[in-house]
Amino acid sequence: MPGATKGATVEPRRRLKMKDLERATGVGREAIRYYIREGLLPEPERPERNVAWYDAAFVERILLIKRLQSERFLPLTVIKGIVGDGRELTPGASRGLSALDGHIVPAGERDRPHQPETVARLAKRTGLPAKEIRSLAGVGAVEIVVRDGKQCLEGSSVAIAEAWARVRAAGFSEQRGFTTADVALYVEVVQWLAREELHRFGERIAAKVDADTARRMAHDGIEHVNELLARLRESVLLRAIAEGNLGERDSGDAAG
Repeated sequence: MPGATKGATVEPRRRLKMKDLERATGVGREAIRYYIREGLLPEPERPERNVAWYDAAFVERILLIKRLQSERFLPLTVIKGIVGDGRELTPGASRGLSALDGHIVPAGERDRPHQPETVARLAKRTGLPAKEIRSLAGVGAVEIVVRDGKQCLEGSSVAIAEAWARVRAAGFSEQRGFTTADVALYVEVVQWLAREELHRFGERIAAKVDADTARRMAHDGIEHVNELLARLRESVLLRAIAEGNLGERDSGDAAG
């Protein structure tokens, strides 16, 4: 099937059949149906049992999925965390978010870029078993890529593995019940939060300002909100601990 041209656009209100969607995106119908089943795309409008209509938002979303796959090498499980929550992005928001791709560098990578490392070397350096690093990939915390026939981690994935190694070194061992399944909880929460943030940013900012302004605001916003989240989490934890202690003291006083 001929691929869609990079700048191809579809009128926002135009309704498309499946063959039109294939032609506009260069993606076959089986892949599109798979995206819908897996939640990367919403259900189309179905006025009748065997009739489905799609619009420009589907085109933009599919092109974004292709871009994240082909240029950023992201697996569909990660892409689903970015775009797959059942809500439709407007074409302008999708284009705005797509324009950010590849232009936002994680803060840790700006300060101290992480070079690619094989799983074996990273395991030796951090003390994490190679099996555990692969388990981190299994829950979506890091991404393992193949370079010259060897499994490697790159960039922020290296930093995340290092952070988990520090958690382990602090005493949160598997013997005490801490496993990568606990990391999966954070992955799920962060994926949900990221979807919410992307929708808000896409509709309120990326669709309404020029690309340079959107990139600057995304860059600054990520850094500042990271600090906000860390302080909020710490505050909530300390408040919960204090309230828990007060509850125990109250119970003890009553018993006395």
